[in-house]
Amino acid sequence: MGIFLIILGWALIIGAGGLTFWRLRLFRKSGSNEIVKNELYMYLLALAAAAVGGIASNIGYALQWTWDIDPLHYIMMLFGAALLYPAAVMLVTGFYLHYYHRDLRPSQYKLLNIFFYVSIPVLIGSFLLAGEGIAPYLAYPLISGFSIGNDGFVWNTALNKSSGGLNVNWYGVVIVLGAIIAYKLSDHHLYQKYGKHGIGDTCFLIAFPAGIIAARIWYVVGNWNGDGQGGPNFSELCANGQWFEMFAIWKGGLTILGGAVGGIIAGAAYMLWKKRWVDLRFVIDCALPTILIAQAIGRWGNFFNAEVYGNVVDMNSFPLLPTWIKMQMVYSSKSTIAPLVNGQMYTPLFLFEGIFNVLGYFVIYHLVRRLWKEKYRPLGCIGSLYLVWYGVVRIIMEPMRDPNFNMGSNGMWSVWNSLVYIILGIVAIGACFAIAIIRKKKGLPVEMGTNVKREGKWAIEEETEEAKPLDAPKPLDTPKPTLAEPKEKKNNDALSAPKKIKRPGQDEEQGGQEGAKD
Repeated sequence: MGIFLIILGWALIIGAGGLTFWRLRLFRKSGSNEIVKNELYMYLLALAAAAVGGIASNIGYALQWTWDIDPLHYIMMLFGAALLYPAAVMLVTGFYLHYYHRDLRPSQYKLLNIFFYVSIPVLIGSFLLAGEGIAPYLAYPLISGFSIGNDGFVWNTALNKSSGGLNVNWYGVVIVLGAIIAYKLSDHHLYQKYGKHGIGDTCFLIAFPAGIIAARIWYVVGNWNGDGQGGPNFSELCANGQWFEMFAIWKGGLTILGGAVGGIIAGAAYMLWKKRWVDLRFVIDCALPTILIAQAIGRWGNFFNAEVYGNVVDMNSFPLLPTWIKMQMVYSSKSTIAPLVNGQMYTPLFLFEGIFNVLGYFVIYHLVRRLWKEKYRPLGCIGSLYLVWYGVVRIIMEPMRDPNFNMGSNGMWSVWNSLVYIILGIVAIGACFAIAIIRKKKGLPVEMGTNVKREGKWAIEEETEEAKPLDAPKPLDTPKPTLAEPKEKKNNDALSAPKKIKRPGQDEEQGGQEGAKD
């Protein structure tokens, strides 16, 4: 019965999501600017299916694993599930229509925005409520992924990982998810400026893998001589002929600081090469702050891997922390460390950094951008503030980190990287001011690239020393003179001359006179 309810529940949840996405696509393609009753009824049906699916799946979990749940936790679990999945559908719907279909009727668009912003706290609150309901009955450490190999399908945890076959870790899943969400946000910011989606599609496909490669390189460099806590020593591994361990990314080992820099450099290089009509500084303002969202989501991968923790503290130090987070923070991926006892836990460093990152995105892109007026703010400064913000956050976080997760032989690798981030951000802001001042003195436009839309295609117009508005009238084309022009002009004059009115019989009279003369 439990398996049946789990399958039924997830079938309803997936069906609700698929129906919603399909109807949204049809609605967008229709070109309509009003949501009619039939569309509304279909949407309400999807919300109801998601709610029923959430309840059914959670009941299935309780039956399948024979949880002896008390009434209070049962109510929390079911009520949270009944709100969680409909809130997720609402969030996706609001996000899609808010960013991709902004020509709705004003009254409907306003109502849509209300549902969109309300769905965010409802989603978070219902997730915490449902999690609190099932927290005492889960097995810890939590599942961190799965493997498919010689032993069949196996669930993995931070302390029990399969080394063979296909391995899928939640760490990689949440990193990809964070990157996609960050890209969608930056794509919308570019759309608001240029009126076109997908400007950075190829840039994202280049910058994301480049960031992963750079993150691994930076991890190898940082731990070249080990981390002083029994971590990999890549110099010794290479000396022993195990150089291939440098590429074993599936065993963990990525540095966010290095990954962000690598992704930024690769993305900027591509935009300068292929998208010169877009001002790179504006792209920086749109894209870099969204990296904070990607990093906040990616930190949950550390949570499932039971890594990158803070120092040991008493559980009572965080009374508002959800129970399932506290129970997970008792375990560490370091095999030499036993689970903590006597009500102790590791400081949830990943959670603090994630909260600071989300706060940083809204502060930098929304608050600072509103307070720092555009006429006083050169392009590129908003994006450069990302480097300063994240560097400061890491400087604050590093002293709280568990020494077992420090990088570098002296444990200071991340600290120095954070200082470099802050310095690079300050230098980048100074460079943005310098570029703006130089362009103003030369009388050049504020933007480096100019964009013109012609017949549905984006074209490039080269800058000139004298700045000209894009909507300036163009001179009419005049035909070039040819050798036959005088003759054509003469003929035109003859054609345009007034004709004499002939009286009846005039032709005959003239003909007769001419004949007489002859």
